[in-house]
Amino acid sequence: MTETSQGSASPLSGAIGKRVTIRLREAGGGFRDIVGILQSENELINSKFQAISFSKDDIAIWREIKPLPDRAGTGSPLSLRIIELEKLSDTTWPATEIIEYGKWRLRISDGFTMRANSALPTGAGPIGEPPLPLADSVEHVIKIYREKGLTPTFTLPLPIYQELDEYLESQGWQVKVGAQFLIKDIDLNETDMSSQNDFEILDHPSEGWLGLQSDHRLEKLMQRYPARYGVIKSGESVIAVGRIATLGTWAMATRLFVDPSHRGKGLAKQLMLLLMAAAKEDGATKIGLQVDLENAAALALYDSMGFRFHHKYVYRVLEALEAN
Repeated sequence: MTETSQGSASPLSGAIGKRVTIRLREAGGGFRDIVGILQSENELINSKFQAISFSKDDIAIWREIKPLPDRAGTGSPLSLRIIELEKLSDTTWPATEIIEYGKWRLRISDGFTMRANSALPTGAGPIGEPPLPLADSVEHVIKIYREKGLTPTFTLPLPIYQELDEYLESQGWQVKVGAQFLIKDIDLNETDMSSQNDFEILDHPSEGWLGLQSDHRLEKLMQRYPARYGVIKSGESVIAVGRIATLGTWAMATRLFVDPSHRGKGLAKQLMLLLMAAAKEDGATKIGLQVDLENAAALALYDSMGFRFHHKYVYRVLEALEAN
């Protein structure tokens, strides 16, 4: 607690705009506490958005309330954190068209990437709050995607939408891909490093960046949201690329790729550190990414870097030949 001195300038002036707790002396004896965002040396706004005035001469003690560390994977219940991360991924990898169907988001993008061409539940479990009964809602999704010439696909974060996943399985929908959503805090020591290779951090994907994975068809999708594009070169040749986009204090890494002839040299880790440094400059303190369950090398890399498992998700598809 910070003591005040009557008759001298109040140190509260340095806490304006911050959250404080103040203990005031009552005229009849005793004390009362007030808590809120300090507006001036004699007023604060409490959690109910009420202005509370006071005299600095009545202050017994006060202190600033420091916010809790904003750590990856903490705070809200798991279900809310899962939805937050899935919305992070959805926002930073934006579909060409989004149809809101209750609290299901039907994302459509000419077939490029499953995430941008799938239905994502975002409401409460166990099925995500569609506007109609489950069977009718799933039929609507099938109709929309087939009218667009796309394979009906769901992105299903688990375990919160386990019931929806089981229903789709019972209706013949197949798991196309299973993946882990990994998270970690962006540690300061990781962003203070040097590279032995030539590297660049760009604000757009260059021709060399796009060419390494033949990602030209994704260029318009990626540029719908501002991002940083990391490049590592050997001479004039691009040998490793990755993308990272920041939303608030979260960063989302995608499209990390190292030329097969240059693997086993630590380039993937080096590139991730460079991308995290760029995201930190943009205000990120946490990072998330998604890894195919069958990509053992990537899972091992991220485990060695301190990434932690947050949740699993699957893509379920209804192939045209299977549908009646």
